[in-house]
Amino acid sequence: MSRFRQGIYTIILLLTCFVASPFIYKQIWKNSTAKASKTTIKMPVATTQPATSATPADPNAATQPTSEGETAAAEVQNETVPAPAQTIFVPSGPEYFDDALFIGDSRTVGIRDYGTLKNADYFCNVGLSAYQIDNTTENGKTVWAFLNEKKYAKIYVMLGINEVGNDIELTVSAYRKIIDGIKEVQPDAIIYIQANLHVTSAYENNIINNDRINMLNSRLSEMADNSKVFYLDANCIFDDEYGALPSESSSDGVHFLAKYYSIWCDWLCQNTVVKGGAPAPAATTAAQQPEDTVKTEEKPSETEPATTKLPQNEEFSNM
Repeated sequence: MSRFRQGIYTIILLLTCFVASPFIYKQIWKNSTAKASKTTIKMPVATTQPATSATPADPNAATQPTSEGETAAAEVQNETVPAPAQTIFVPSGPEYFDDALFIGDSRTVGIRDYGTLKNADYFCNVGLSAYQIDNTTENGKTVWAFLNEKKYAKIYVMLGINEVGNDIELTVSAYRKIIDGIKEVQPDAIIYIQANLHVTSAYENNIINNDRINMLNSRLSEMADNSKVFYLDANCIFDDEYGALPSESSSDGVHFLAKYYSIWCDWLCQNTVVKGGAPAPAATTAAQQPEDTVKTEEKPSETEPATTKLPQNEEFSNM
């Protein structure tokens, strides 16, 4: 009889385990899922909390920010960007240009041919651009040959009117390469970046216009450090009330009539930088505007000779 009872109890126990096991496994699964969920939620919170230390804070130490974002902001605030030095322009005589080199396109050709600075050297060519300067020669020599053969104290660069219709940043990159090359070959020279002069309102088109010239000039001016490289903008003495080249000063809308180059040369003499020299009494911190400007010039006569007409290859230089 006892064996019979043991068998019955065994069968009842097995049935109980069989019936109860699904409920037991289900409860275990729920508990495991809940525990995993709680762990997942806590992980990001733990990583974003700042570490604490039992060491007392140093009262003389800088206050530490409480988040990475605040750390970045604090670092930016602590960085001091040096302000560009203030440029002191002083007047000089024509002899200042005895050891000067002018590099440029047809407008620089006009300074050479019609201006008063005959004692300077010139590497200029009608249609010259920043893209093609390495392959351009004057008297059989490249600009780098010019720069290697003679030591210059001042170098004036004016390029861009032929490139203004192209991508501005591409032009600036090519221009910067030229300036960096001049620094390397002529480390002691003062470098002047001359702003591109405006064109007349009537000449403006979709490719060459004063808005794009201003954009290019603005980017070129950023190369000036007012220590070795300086920016000169003669538009202040030539522009009309609309910020354009006066129509009476040009026969083609781009190039000056002959007599205006002497005004430009006089302005260059009034705006020079002298290394190690004391500023002259008439020194200013901005490019000076002489009393006799284009605006006060009498209107040129119909028979007045003009400089070279805008050549075909200077309308717009594509690469």
